[in-house]
Amino acid sequence: MQNFEAADVARLDRAYSTPQIVDQRRRFRAAVAARPGEVGLDVGCGAGHLACELAREVTPRGRIVAIDKSGESVDASKARVAKEGLADTVDVQVGDATALEFPDETFDFVVAAQVYSFITEVAQAIQEAARVLRKSGRLLVLESDWDMCIWKSKDPIFTRHMISARAATQFAHAYLPRDLHKLFRAAGLTLVDMRTFSIIETRYDPSSYGASVIGITRDSALKHGVPTDDVAAWEEDLRSRTAEGEWFFLLGSLCIYGNEVAAGYGRFRRKRGR
Repeated sequence: MQNFEAADVARLDRAYSTPQIVDQRRRFRAAVAARPGEVGLDVGCGAGHLACELAREVTPRGRIVAIDKSGESVDASKARVAKEGLADTVDVQVGDATALEFPDETFDFVVAAQVYSFITEVAQAIQEAARVLRKSGRLLVLESDWDMCIWKSKDPIFTRHMISARAATQFAHAYLPRDLHKLFRAAGLTLVDMRTFSIIETRYDPSSYGASVIGITRDSALKHGVPTDDVAAWEEDLRSRTAEGEWFFLLGSLCIYGNEVAAGYGRFRRKRGR
């Protein structure tokens, strides 16, 4: 599993600023349906994009608490919050998704976008999210299945090897969407909705999401021991696909939405488990 340092946060900040991910967050926020006056928790806030966007949707009188285990991410989020003038609405703090330091039934909604796949104890993290939800509160999770990542390339088999190398190096759960429904139910949540948020690109653009994750995949493959020359040739092939019809990228993600409906379930589990 990857530990996020300043360089990683900066790189993810650029990736999450691409038009494709901005649009994905828009669709995710539509599923959240945050309302003025609500209190929400953003688990694994990264550079603060989602927290700031949700903050505008819960004003007036609402509040967003944004947590991340990485101090570098917290610093980046605080800087974004200050820049966007949202310090009165967004509270950013260091926090552990598997041990949330909030009382039972604190939040109207909890969101986790591309976060749980990095957490080894993902079941505990989802149980903690359920615990801090108010009765009939909602948990929304967005995750990608990295078997559903595709680049058009000269060697599709080697491309799959590159993606698998990244999956093994960077994630604790690279194929998490397949198990989210089970984990939600185990946490006492009622599954309400599931939606797919695919990203599809058909033109090469160095500022697109598909182009931005070439470097992340390259670095992960090198850490995994894939030969340097093979990785370089793969990257050169992808970045050369600037002619009409030569670029194709697809990533399949799942948004899953559940309600906390079992009154007292979270409290009982917390006391029993600790």
